[in-house]
Amino acid sequence: MKYVGLLLVAVLGALSTTDSANILGVFPINGRSHWVVYESLMKALAARGHNVTVITSFPQKTPLANYTDIDVSASFPSAVNTLSVEMVLKYLTSVFANQWFIADHQMNICRQSQKLPEVKALLQSGIKFDAVFTEIFGADCDVGYAYHFKAPLLSIMSSSHLPWSYDRVGGPDNPSYIPTIVTRAAGKMNFKERMINTLYYIYFKIAWKYYSEWPANELLKENFGPDVPHINEIVYNTSMVFVNGHFSLDGPRPLVPNMVEIGGIHVKSPKPIPKDILKFIEDSPNGVMFFTFGSLIRISTLPPNVLQMFKEVFAKLPIRVLWKYEEEMPDKPDNVYISKWMPQRDILNHPKVRLFMTHGGLLGTIEAVHSSVPVIGIPFFFDQPRNILKLVEQGSGILLDYETLTKDILYNAITTIVNNSSYAINASKLAKRFKDRPLNATETAVYWTEYVIRHKGAKHLRTAAVGMPWWKYFLVDVIGFILLVIFGVLYLIYFVLKTIYKKLCKKTVPKKKEKKN
Repeated sequence: MKYVGLLLVAVLGALSTTDSANILGVFPINGRSHWVVYESLMKALAARGHNVTVITSFPQKTPLANYTDIDVSASFPSAVNTLSVEMVLKYLTSVFANQWFIADHQMNICRQSQKLPEVKALLQSGIKFDAVFTEIFGADCDVGYAYHFKAPLLSIMSSSHLPWSYDRVGGPDNPSYIPTIVTRAAGKMNFKERMINTLYYIYFKIAWKYYSEWPANELLKENFGPDVPHINEIVYNTSMVFVNGHFSLDGPRPLVPNMVEIGGIHVKSPKPIPKDILKFIEDSPNGVMFFTFGSLIRISTLPPNVLQMFKEVFAKLPIRVLWKYEEEMPDKPDNVYISKWMPQRDILNHPKVRLFMTHGGLLGTIEAVHSSVPVIGIPFFFDQPRNILKLVEQGSGILLDYETLTKDILYNAITTIVNNSSYAINASKLAKRFKDRPLNATETAVYWTEYVIRHKGAKHLRTAAVGMPWWKYFLVDVIGFILLVIFGVLYLIYFVLKTIYKKLCKKTVPKKKEKKN
């Protein structure tokens, strides 16, 4: 009865208004840093009057109009504060382990979520959806929903650049000047960086086939029937890809019309800061630094010597420190305030925040950019190093290496940003560029979603490069033919000249007289 009631709400919502569209969001992943991006768009579409149904591990705490949760959180508990620093360093710092980890994680979530009774009930409900949203991350194992409901497929890319994301829309992607998500480079790359970037690019393409495409294709047949087409046939029919990035931060990249930047969509208007935190900030004569390693990594799991290093450095600073810390802290410096949770967006927006020290997660980085706050990054894995490098390139950040971090290096980095006004000035310039758009991120995403729905998938946005084999895409056949023609012409010239030379030689060399018997 529970599932029948849930679906009844979804069906009644779908029938409530004649001008609204029925939209399905398939986001069962249990990482909150991903969910806040997808939630922002789903809630915006519901507020617009569309009937939104979302498969999620993060159901709404209070009911929303036009919005129905299919709650799978019992099967996929939140991953917030579940990673220790030791675990991150052991399993996630390798580029090659990253791809396997995220693919395996998302495949497991797909495999389990698609067999849940509430999800099966949705698949058998007969509801007609006008659009289906999925995530581009570890594997495309959720695109079967778009095929099942015969609806246009729209995808959201939680990170700023994944090499395989361009394939589905036929966008131009070139490793000579577009860094992959893990390449430690920003802007123009030197020869070494281009070589490393190209090898990463090739690896990701191959790894995606092995870890993601092939197993996901088998899973589609298992859960959506043996007649389901090959996964690439569905993926290459993607109507729109929303990219959680912006050229002012990521650098300019060639994007086709159905690849739209919505970086910053999760950034909401700031709310009042809790009174105790606000008092700590406003009573600081020289401002504060906000320090966090995000929603996944527990700072309290840092080795004791590293924690002691942070405490000793913070105690010497001329500014106060807000520190997201999950446990009690012995010998806490007087100028430090700790809490298991802090409203990051609201804190960063306060004018007395001088500096943000972070692991380099994309959402926190975007929030710092939006609020004109300089950044010190201590990245660990995946896109984190590059997120900080993009700020370093624009003069609003400093990158530190966790493995070589010392008290002097940490203290000098913090005092450099506090005492050198150029970092704050550059952060302000970057913020102005980031926010200078004809439509804000939410309005942009809503407009293009409705565009796809109005035009029944908007196939006219797709380039001829979609699904094109790599040897055609890179003109290997054309280049080979041109080289063959050039070789043929050169050989013909060589043959003609050689023939002429032989004839001339025969005419100029006198014949020997024959001996008479």
